[in-house]
Amino acid sequence: MRKAFEIAKKDLKIEFRSKGTINFMILFSLIVSFMFSIAIPKNVVNDVALPLLLLVFIFVGVLGYSRAFLKEAEMETLDGLKVSPISPSTILVGKIIYNCILIILIEITILPIFFALFNLKINFILLFASITIGNLAFVTVISSLSVLVIKSRARELLMPIIAFPISFPVISSMIVVMNSLTFGQLNLDPLIFISLYSAMMLTVSILVFDYLFVE
Repeated sequence: MRKAFEIAKKDLKIEFRSKGTINFMILFSLIVSFMFSIAIPKNVVNDVALPLLLLVFIFVGVLGYSRAFLKEAEMETLDGLKVSPISPSTILVGKIIYNCILIILIEITILPIFFALFNLKINFILLFASITIGNLAFVTVISSLSVLVIKSRARELLMPIIAFPISFPVISSMIVVMNSLTFGQLNLDPLIFISLYSAMMLTVSILVFDYLFVE
Protein backbone atom coordinates (compact mmCIF):
# COMPACT_ATOMS: atom_id res chain seq x y z
CA MET A 1 0.00 0.00 0.00
CA ARG A 2 2.93 2.33 0.69
CA LYS A 3 4.08 1.99 -2.92
CA ALA A 4 0.59 2.90 -4.14
CA PHE A 5 0.74 6.13 -2.13
CA GLU A 6 4.21 6.82 -3.56
CA ILE A 7 2.82 6.51 -7.09
CA ALA A 8 -0.05 8.85 -6.20
CA LYS A 9 2.43 11.29 -4.64
CA LYS A 10 4.57 11.19 -7.79
CA ASP A 11 1.57 11.91 -10.02
CA LEU A 12 0.40 14.73 -7.75
CA LYS A 13 3.84 16.37 -7.86
CA ILE A 14 3.80 16.23 -11.66
CA GLU A 15 0.24 17.54 -11.80
CA PHE A 16 0.81 20.43 -9.40
CA ARG A 17 3.90 21.36 -11.41
CA SER A 18 2.12 21.39 -14.78
CA LYS A 19 -1.49 21.92 -13.57
CA GLY A 20 -2.73 20.66 -16.93
CA THR A 21 -5.41 18.21 -15.84
CA ILE A 22 -6.74 19.93 -12.73
CA ASN A 23 -6.94 23.36 -14.43
CA PHE A 24 -8.83 21.82 -17.34
CA MET A 25 -11.25 19.97 -15.04
CA ILE A 26 -11.95 23.06 -12.92
CA LEU A 27 -12.34 25.32 -15.96
CA PHE A 28 -14.69 22.86 -17.66
CA SER A 29 -16.77 22.53 -14.47
CA LEU A 30 -17.04 26.29 -14.08
CA ILE A 31 -18.02 26.91 -17.70
CA VAL A 32 -20.71 24.22 -17.67
CA SER A 33 -22.03 25.40 -14.28
CA PHE A 34 -22.30 29.01 -15.50
CA MET A 35 -24.03 27.86 -18.71
CA PHE A 36 -26.54 25.80 -16.72
CA SER A 37 -27.22 28.68 -14.32
CA ILE A 38 -28.04 30.98 -17.25
CA ALA A 39 -30.05 28.46 -19.28
CA ILE A 40 -32.24 26.95 -16.53
CA PRO A 41 -35.45 28.88 -15.69
CA LYS A 42 -35.69 29.94 -12.06
CA ASN A 43 -38.99 28.13 -11.50
CA VAL A 44 -37.37 24.70 -12.10
CA VAL A 45 -33.94 25.34 -10.60
CA ASN A 46 -34.61 23.40 -7.39
CA ASP A 47 -35.84 20.38 -9.34
CA VAL A 48 -32.94 20.07 -11.79
CA ALA A 49 -29.92 21.69 -10.10
CA LEU A 50 -28.56 18.58 -8.36
CA PRO A 51 -28.92 16.24 -11.38
CA LEU A 52 -27.10 18.92 -13.41
CA LEU A 53 -24.35 18.99 -10.78
CA LEU A 54 -24.02 15.24 -11.13
CA LEU A 55 -23.84 15.66 -14.91
CA VAL A 56 -20.98 18.14 -14.52
CA PHE A 57 -18.93 15.68 -12.48
CA ILE A 58 -19.70 12.80 -14.86
CA PHE A 59 -18.37 14.71 -17.87
CA VAL A 60 -15.36 15.98 -15.91
CA GLY A 61 -14.62 12.44 -14.80
CA VAL A 62 -14.79 10.92 -18.26
CA LEU A 63 -12.47 13.60 -19.62
CA GLY A 64 -10.08 13.80 -16.67
CA TYR A 65 -9.68 10.52 -14.81
CA SER A 66 -8.24 8.58 -17.75
CA ARG A 67 -5.41 11.12 -17.96
CA ALA A 68 -3.66 9.31 -15.11
CA PHE A 69 -2.63 6.51 -17.50
CA LEU A 70 -2.71 8.50 -20.74
CA LYS A 71 -0.04 10.85 -19.40
CA GLU A 72 2.25 7.89 -18.82
CA ALA A 73 1.82 6.89 -22.47
CA GLU A 74 2.37 10.44 -23.73
CA MET A 75 5.48 10.93 -21.60
CA GLU A 76 6.73 7.47 -22.66
CA THR A 77 7.06 6.36 -19.04
CA LEU A 78 4.54 3.53 -19.33
CA ASP A 79 7.19 0.95 -20.19
CA GLY A 80 9.15 2.07 -17.15
CA LEU A 81 6.17 1.28 -14.95
CA LYS A 82 5.77 -2.11 -16.60
CA VAL A 83 9.37 -3.16 -15.83
CA SER A 84 9.44 -1.62 -12.36
CA PRO A 85 9.37 -3.92 -9.31
CA ILE A 86 5.85 -2.72 -8.51
CA SER A 87 2.86 -4.94 -9.18
CA PRO A 88 0.30 -3.69 -11.74
CA SER A 89 -2.45 -3.82 -9.11
CA THR A 90 -0.41 -1.48 -6.90
CA ILE A 91 -0.01 0.91 -9.82
CA LEU A 92 -3.76 0.85 -10.37
CA VAL A 93 -4.47 1.61 -6.71
CA GLY A 94 -1.95 4.48 -6.86
CA LYS A 95 -3.71 5.96 -9.89
CA ILE A 96 -7.09 5.63 -8.18
CA ILE A 97 -5.77 7.43 -5.08
CA TYR A 98 -4.37 10.18 -7.31
CA ASN A 99 -7.70 10.64 -9.10
CA CYS A 100 -9.59 10.58 -5.79
CA ILE A 101 -7.47 13.44 -4.44
CA LEU A 102 -7.98 15.42 -7.65
CA ILE A 103 -11.76 15.09 -7.62
CA ILE A 104 -12.00 16.02 -3.92
CA LEU A 105 -10.00 19.19 -4.64
CA ILE A 106 -12.33 19.96 -7.54
CA GLU A 107 -15.40 19.36 -5.37
CA ILE A 108 -14.05 21.78 -2.75
CA THR A 109 -13.63 24.37 -5.51
CA ILE A 110 -16.81 23.83 -7.53
CA LEU A 111 -19.53 23.00 -4.98
CA PRO A 112 -19.56 26.40 -3.18
CA ILE A 113 -19.68 28.20 -6.56
CA PHE A 114 -22.49 25.92 -7.76
CA PHE A 115 -24.39 26.57 -4.53
CA ALA A 116 -24.06 30.32 -5.05
CA LEU A 117 -25.04 30.22 -8.73
CA PHE A 118 -28.22 28.22 -8.10
CA ASN A 119 -28.96 29.58 -4.61
CA LEU A 120 -29.50 26.07 -3.30
CA LYS A 121 -31.24 25.49 0.02
CA ILE A 122 -29.75 22.06 0.70
CA ASN A 123 -27.51 20.70 3.45
CA PHE A 124 -24.02 21.27 2.06
CA ILE A 125 -22.36 18.56 4.16
CA LEU A 126 -24.83 15.87 3.05
CA LEU A 127 -24.45 16.89 -0.60
CA PHE A 128 -20.66 16.93 -0.37
CA ALA A 129 -20.58 13.49 1.26
CA SER A 130 -23.05 12.03 -1.25
CA ILE A 131 -21.36 13.43 -4.35
CA THR A 132 -17.98 12.29 -3.02
CA ILE A 133 -19.17 8.70 -2.65
CA GLY A 134 -20.51 8.77 -6.20
CA ASN A 135 -17.34 10.34 -7.58
CA LEU A 136 -15.10 7.82 -5.83
CA ALA A 137 -17.08 5.02 -7.46
CA PHE A 138 -16.76 6.74 -10.84
CA VAL A 139 -13.02 7.17 -10.26
CA THR A 140 -12.65 3.44 -9.66
CA VAL A 141 -14.47 2.55 -12.88
CA ILE A 142 -12.73 5.08 -15.16
CA SER A 143 -9.26 4.50 -13.73
CA SER A 144 -9.61 0.76 -14.19
CA LEU A 145 -10.88 1.07 -17.77
CA SER A 146 -8.47 3.75 -18.96
CA VAL A 147 -5.67 1.26 -19.53
CA LEU A 148 -7.85 -0.39 -22.20
CA VAL A 149 -7.81 2.70 -24.44
CA ILE A 150 -4.19 3.77 -24.04
CA LYS A 151 -3.11 2.42 -27.43
CA SER A 152 -6.24 3.52 -29.30
CA ARG A 153 -6.02 6.51 -31.63
CA ALA A 154 -9.58 7.50 -30.75
CA ARG A 155 -9.15 6.98 -27.01
CA GLU A 156 -10.96 10.22 -26.05
CA LEU A 157 -14.01 9.01 -27.98
CA LEU A 158 -13.68 5.39 -26.92
CA MET A 159 -13.58 6.02 -23.17
CA PRO A 160 -17.20 7.27 -22.80
CA ILE A 161 -18.46 4.36 -24.92
CA ILE A 162 -16.77 1.88 -22.58
CA ALA A 163 -17.33 3.72 -19.32
CA PHE A 164 -21.00 4.70 -19.39
CA PRO A 165 -22.49 1.17 -19.60
CA ILE A 166 -20.30 -0.07 -16.74
CA SER A 167 -20.86 3.00 -14.59
CA PHE A 168 -24.62 3.17 -15.29
CA PRO A 169 -25.52 1.56 -11.91
CA VAL A 170 -23.54 4.30 -10.16
CA ILE A 171 -25.10 7.07 -12.25
CA SER A 172 -28.67 5.84 -11.82
CA SER A 173 -28.19 5.38 -8.06
CA MET A 174 -26.71 8.86 -7.72
CA ILE A 175 -29.73 10.34 -9.53
CA VAL A 176 -31.95 8.75 -6.86
CA VAL A 177 -29.74 10.25 -4.13
CA MET A 178 -29.79 13.71 -5.76
CA ASN A 179 -33.59 13.60 -6.07
CA SER A 180 -33.95 12.66 -2.40
CA LEU A 181 -31.68 15.55 -1.36
CA THR A 182 -33.83 17.90 -3.43
CA PHE A 183 -36.71 17.11 -1.06
CA GLY A 184 -34.58 17.55 2.05
CA GLN A 185 -33.95 13.86 2.72
CA LEU A 186 -31.05 11.48 2.20
CA ASN A 187 -31.75 8.04 0.76
CA LEU A 188 -29.01 5.81 2.14
CA ASP A 189 -29.88 2.66 0.18
CA PRO A 190 -28.42 3.89 -3.14
CA LEU A 191 -25.26 5.06 -1.36
CA ILE A 192 -24.82 1.63 0.22
CA PHE A 193 -25.31 0.05 -3.19
CA ILE A 194 -22.75 2.42 -4.73
CA SER A 195 -20.22 1.56 -2.02
CA LEU A 196 -20.72 -2.18 -2.57
CA TYR A 197 -20.52 -1.76 -6.35
CA SER A 198 -17.29 0.23 -5.98
CA ALA A 199 -15.77 -2.47 -3.80
CA MET A 200 -16.79 -5.13 -6.33
CA MET A 201 -15.36 -3.16 -9.27
CA LEU A 202 -12.13 -2.51 -7.40
CA THR A 203 -11.76 -6.21 -6.56
CA VAL A 204 -12.41 -7.30 -10.15
CA SER A 205 -10.05 -4.63 -11.49
CA ILE A 206 -7.22 -5.69 -9.19
CA LEU A 207 -7.71 -9.34 -10.17
CA VAL A 208 -7.56 -8.72 -13.95
CA PHE A 209 -5.34 -5.64 -14.09
CA ASP A 210 -2.09 -7.62 -14.02
CA TYR A 211 -2.98 -9.16 -17.38
CA LEU A 212 -4.43 -5.97 -18.91
CA PHE A 213 -1.49 -3.80 -17.94
CA VAL A 214 1.19 -6.18 -19.20
CA GLU A 215 -0.63 -6.71 -22.48
